[in-house]
Amino acid sequence: MANDSYRVDLDRLDEVVKKLNNVLKDMQSASGKAKSGTHLPDGALGKGFEEERELRQTHGEMKHFIEQYVLKKLEGLIDDLQKKTTRTHGAYQDQEQSTSNALKNGQSSTQNKYS
Repeated sequence: MANDSYRVDLDRLDEVVKKLNNVLKDMQSASGKAKSGTHLPDGALGKGFEEERELRQTHGEMKHFIEQYVLKKLEGLIDDLQKKTTRTHGAYQDQEQSTSNALKNGQSSTQNKYS
């Protein structure tokens, strides 16, 4: 860089938070569909053949795997990222305000809680 300053685009961080919130809502919708929209009732695959029970059991196992090990983990990851991005946005916003106040008062902005 040409100088020792930095610039963080708070609007972009805010946009990321909003997009992550939308992704999280979409994930929760997908999770709801996986739980309720994929039910396989008795006889749905037919009756009177040996593989029917095995197919239904395997379906249940896959449904559980998708709910617990795919969707739940993705939701957790996205939620964690959204929270961390929100905290980062807040920290930069606080620092920007602190720096602005310090400049107005003619003080050094190096004395802050984020150093």
